[in-house]
Formats: sequence, C-alpha cells, structure tokens
Amino acid sequence: MPWNDDSWKDGYDAWKLAAPDDDYEDEDPCDHEDYDVDILEGRARCSMCGESWYCSDEEVLRQIDHEAAYAAWEEGENRRQWWRDRWDSVKSFFRRRQRGPTLVSDDDIPF
Repeated sequence: MPWNDDSWKDGYDAWKLAAPDDDYEDEDPCDHEDYDVDILEGRARCSMCGESWYCSDEEVLRQIDHEAAYAAWEEGENRRQWWRDRWDSVKSFFRRRQRGPTLVSDDDIPF
C-alpha cells in the first residue's frame, strides 16, 4: 500500500455516516393508535409513523362529535374560570378592607 493511499477512509466514512437504524429493516408495523383527523379533507395522519389515509364517513362523523364535545367542555371550563377569577378578586378586596390600613414603620424604608 502506497504511503498516500486513502482507501481505508472509504469503509470508515461509510460506517461513521450510516444512520443508527440502517441495520433494523424488520421493524414492527405501526398500530396507528395516535392519529389526527382533518375533518375537511377526511384524511387521518398517524403521529408515530407519519402514514396518512382516508377515513370513512363514520370515522369523520365520530371525530366531529368528539371535537364538538371537547369545545363545549372547554367553553364551560373557561366560563367557570372567569367566574372564579371575579369571585377571588372580590374576596381579596374585602379581606384587605377587614385588615385595615397598613402603617409604614421606619423599618420598611429601604434607605
């Protein structure tokens, strides 16, 4: 082998640049348990493997019902949170009024 022969690098580069999953061709098929449905197009896309397919009418209607139920639940939660925030502000106002005025002592002055 001549002193300037770089043929040894070919095998090393191929090994180093290979993806770590190249040796595992026989992977388990995806079960498509976690997928998103586009109700306008009627297509579903798996979040795990990225495969997409067309849904049946029944699946699209089920997804529409699911999204409507979730929107109604979320609206109710937002309404409850709005009232909770208002009630907390009223309670804190009256708590401050019950404590009376706060007096500033010399110890509270930072200079």
